[in-house]
Amino acid sequence: MRQYRIAHRLLAAMVLALVVPLALAGCGAPPPAPATAMPVPPTETPVPTAEAPEQPAAPEAAPAWNADGVISEGEYTQSIKAAGVTFYWTTDGEFLYGALSGQTKGWLSVGFDPDRGMQGANYVYGYVKDGAATVLDMFGTKPSGPDSHPPDTNLGGTNDIVASGGLEADGSTTIEFQIPLDSGDAYDKPLAVGESYVVLLAWGPNDDLGYHGDRGQATITIRE
Repeated sequence: MRQYRIAHRLLAAMVLALVVPLALAGCGAPPPAPATAMPVPPTETPVPTAEAPEQPAAPEAAPAWNADGVISEGEYTQSIKAAGVTFYWTTDGEFLYGALSGQTKGWLSVGFDPDRGMQGANYVYGYVKDGAATVLDMFGTKPSGPDSHPPDTNLGGTNDIVASGGLEADGSTTIEFQIPLDSGDAYDKPLAVGESYVVLLAWGPNDDLGYHGDRGQATITIRE
C-alpha cells in the first residue's frame, strides 16, 4: 500500500510537471502585433504650366482716304513723278483714289491711257482758287491744243468724279479725287486691277486752262 502511494505521488508529480508549463504558456501575453507602417502622403510633382504663345501685334490700319488736299502717310499705296508732278494712287477694286501734287499755284492734271498724244485720254483736272478746289472730269478729243480735252458733260457724257478736294499752300497745290475704275461712260477709260497704263502728268502756272508749264508721262499699274 505504501508502494502504491509512492507511485501515485510520482505520477501526480509528473502530470503536474507537464501541466504547469503548458498553463503558463497559455496564460502568457500575446505576441506583439507587427508594426504597421504609417502611410506617407504622395509627393505632388508640379505640372509645368504652358505659357500662351505671344500674339503678333495687329497691323496698323491704313488711314481712311479723305479728299482734304493733305496726303497723309499710308493714305496711298503707290506714287510716281514726272514733269514736276507727283501722282499718288490706291484702289479698293471698285474705285481709284488719286492725288496730284506740284510746285505751282495753278492747275494740275492726269490723263489716263491716251491713244495718240492727248487724244483718247480720260483726264482729271483741278486747281484751287480762293480756298475752294475745282476738279473736272475731261476727255481728250485731239492730240494737242488747249481745247483738246473738254469736260465730259460738254460731249454728252457724265461727270464721274465721286469726291474731290484740294489745298494750295506755300506755292504748291494738291488735288485729291475719287473715280470709278469703270464708270460706264463712253468718255472715261476703264481701268482694271493688275493692268498697266500710260498716264500723262502736267501742270499750269495759273488757274486758267491753257498751255502747260511742263508735261510728261509715266506708266502705272493698278494694284489693290
